[in-house]
Parts: sequence; C-alpha cells; structure tokens
Amino acid sequence: MSFRAILHFISGLWLVLLAALPLQAAPEAEPAATRTLRVGMPLPGQIPFFWQDEAGEFQGIYADTLRLIAEDLAVELDFVPLSQARLQRLFIAGEIDIEAGVSPQLEVPDALQQVSLYSIPFGIVNEVIIYRPELSFPVFILKDLEGQRVATVRGASVPDNLIREDFASQWQIAQRVHRGWNQIGLINEATALRYQSEESLNYEISLPYASNAVTFRLHRARSPLLAQLNASIARLEQQGELERLVCKYRCGTQ
Repeated sequence: MSFRAILHFISGLWLVLLAALPLQAAPEAEPAATRTLRVGMPLPGQIPFFWQDEAGEFQGIYADTLRLIAEDLAVELDFVPLSQARLQRLFIAGEIDIEAGVSPQLEVPDALQQVSLYSIPFGIVNEVIIYRPELSFPVFILKDLEGQRVATVRGASVPDNLIREDFASQWQIAQRVHRGWNQIGLINEATALRYQSEESLNYEISLPYASNAVTFRLHRARSPLLAQLNASIARLEQQGELERLVCKYRCGTQ
C-alpha cells in the first residue's frame, strides 16, 4: 500500500472519530494579532524531518508541511528552537502554540496532555532497529531484544523488557552503533537510511517494527484553528502535495 493510500485511510479514520465527538458551539474567530503560530522545534534537528541550515532557517518535511499549511490558513510562523524538555515546559505554559511530528499514542505528562489538541495525521514514521553487521537474528523484532542493552533517545517510549541506554539524539545513536560502542539502537527508518547513505555509517537496518501516524500538537488556547488545520491537511493530502513533499526529501535515499 502506498504512503498516500495509508495516510488517506488513517486521516479518514481520524475524521470519523472526530465527527463522533459531541458537538460544541463554534469558537469565535481569532483576532488578527493572534495569527502568528509559535512553532516549537526540538534540538538537535532530525534529518529529513527538521533541521536548521547554515543560515539558521528550518528545513525538512515537518517545516515545509507547516509552511504549506500556514499559506493555506493565512498565518505566520515563528520557529523556536528548543530542547525537548524546554519545549514541553513552554508548551504547557502556553508560550509555544504548535509542535510537529507528534504521535498521540505515546504517553506524555498529564500537564502536557491537558493542554494538547491533536490534528489529523499528516505523515507516517517507521521505527527500525539498527545493529552491528556481525549480529545475526532469525527474526529481528523488538521481542528478540528482551534483556539486551539498547541505545534509545532519551524520553522515547520503548518496551520495559529492554535495558535502555539513553542518548540525546538519533545521530548519537547511529554514530555509536557505527563505531561499535553500542551493538543495537532504535531510531526511525528515514533517519537511519540517510545517515547510512550520506554519512557512510556502517550498520544494518531491520524491517520496521512499528509505524506511527504523526500529527500536530496544538495548544488548547489556539483551538479555533484546529478545524482549519485539519481541513488544510486533508486538502493537501487529497491534492498529493504531502506525498510530493515527502518525496522531495526521501526519494533516492533508499
């Protein structure tokens, strides 16, 4: 099944679920002064999803998707680079309006969940296992890693039966597996492929062990924008713009 078909199915399912919710009074239109969205961008970047170029501009799938949506909604974007921990604190405080690439299935602190609204999905991220070439597994899935030491991104959700060793970024994990400092690591597929091809890192990549739909997390204070955000995502998906944007960064990397 193609990326577009999968995303269309997931987006449609989300719209059905949203339609089943109790009807609420239509929110008032936002004043013009609030038409700037403060976008929390976690540091360090995560190619091909988001990163800062040499000029300090944000590039990548998430940044460009937001630009398409902002043009559609006639809003301005203010990209704010932050550590993941500080991003969460500022989002809870209402100083960040939106975050991209969020999986609603992952557990988050109650304080964050209480102020979070989620858009319909705009993409899919596959999670994979990277491992040293000399390792051999008959069926390389998470169950095979029970009781083993695994390099993971700090704060990421992983099964409790793994012995996790936390690091700041997926780049750190890829480098450590490449150098043999860790035998096994968990990162996303697009990042694993890019580091392997463009940085010549030496490791094997498993088939995806999970595929997560990703959404935008919108602060409840900006709830009047949620319906417009969802409509824009649906429109861009229907027009094939989301698939074209993903291909801009990923086609030719596999």
